[in-house]
Amino acid sequence: MKKNPRKRQIVEAAARTIAEKGYESSSIKEIAAEAGLPAPGLIHYYFKTKEEILREVVKQSRERYEEEFGDTMPGRSSELFGAEEGAPRKTSDEHGPEWYKLRYEFFAQGLRDATLAGDVSQLLEVGRGGIAGVLDSALLGLGDQERESLSAILLACFDGLALQKLLYPDLDLEKTYGLLETMILDRFPAAE
Repeated sequence: MKKNPRKRQIVEAAARTIAEKGYESSSIKEIAAEAGLPAPGLIHYYFKTKEEILREVVKQSRERYEEEFGDTMPGRSSELFGAEEGAPRKTSDEHGPEWYKLRYEFFAQGLRDATLAGDVSQLLEVGRGGIAGVLDSALLGLGDQERESLSAILLACFDGLALQKLLYPDLDLEKTYGLLETMILDRFPAAE
């Protein structure tokens, strides 16, 4: 993808369009216009179908997620939700609402399409793995099963709270994350 700027331009335009309008309501014509292409047919030089574009959007999102979590692996931060450099992202504002809207589209489409489900599953696996890395550096004595379960719980919390924030902007995420962190630290000792 890095070698072909036009293909990257199409994928980025598709991500913006799908986040704004939803996958079902996004057309090739709208994606082409967002990408600044003079003719929608040029997209077909790079992608055969809209589904193929969506799969590439999911793939690129997963790769960006991997890069992001590469900064939050063990040894980078001892705070679960804190503001230290390398700490995990903690609010929908840091990623922006469009990022979460796009994720929710991935989830919805992944439930409908078995092929895409595998791609979305990989995206979630990267998220759980990144959270597991943070947990390893932030908490003492986590067993493998506990780390795996807690990573899944936290990923669900982050996605679910971001959804609530999108639909109910007055939700105080700072207080919510503070309570979540307190609950975790009441159960597991923090690393020094």
